[in-house]
Amino acid sequence: MASVIFAAAISVGLPLVALVYAFYRKRYIPFLLGVLAFVVSQVLFRVPILKYLGENSIAFSMFSATQPVLFAIVIGLSAGIVEGLARFIAMRFFMVQRDWKSGFLFGAGHGGIEAVIFVGIQALTLLFSPTALAYNEAFFLGGIERFFAILLHIGLSIMVLQGVVHKKFLYVVLAIFIHGLVDSLVGILPLYVPKESVMIVLEVTLAMIALALFSYSIWIKRKGVLT
Repeated sequence: MASVIFAAAISVGLPLVALVYAFYRKRYIPFLLGVLAFVVSQVLFRVPILKYLGENSIAFSMFSATQPVLFAIVIGLSAGIVEGLARFIAMRFFMVQRDWKSGFLFGAGHGGIEAVIFVGIQALTLLFSPTALAYNEAFFLGGIERFFAILLHIGLSIMVLQGVVHKKFLYVVLAIFIHGLVDSLVGILPLYVPKESVMIVLEVTLAMIALALFSYSIWIKRKGVLT
């Protein structure tokens, strides 16, 4: 039960805290734009397309079976592209507040709604279920993964905002590449890492990339690149 509570605290509690802070600081527009960017790019666009292809395209199914590494790269990059472009469009055309704090809250909204959808809703449901104890390890790892995923989305959002503010699309491309790399590794590492170790390897890899990117975003703030 403790692991389910932990997962719920990370996947629902943290986004709620960020939302309350955003309203308190009158920065709710960047936060809500981050939420909208994820929902539109993934829930309404990418996921339905992938689901349709998986159910109706023989070529798509054969590609996934015969070229698993290349397939993982394509799927990973597709996530990076749709989310990266959604970030860029939201920030470029709809976000007036373009300082560091707004980029942080945009990323918190983007990663927060992903955490709620992928882990939070299920964790909250299980809190009232007698079977919660059976999910101890899975939800503990899920909570950790969502924490670092939120950090990753914050870092990616600040990188995209840097590109928007300084009119350098290269930063957007770099954010797309980093996001695509992370998602590609989720599909590639299980092909080569022993089953009993793959989750730990994935979590450590995500943590290292997320912390590096978040550290870069802190460096940007200290250097005054985004005030």
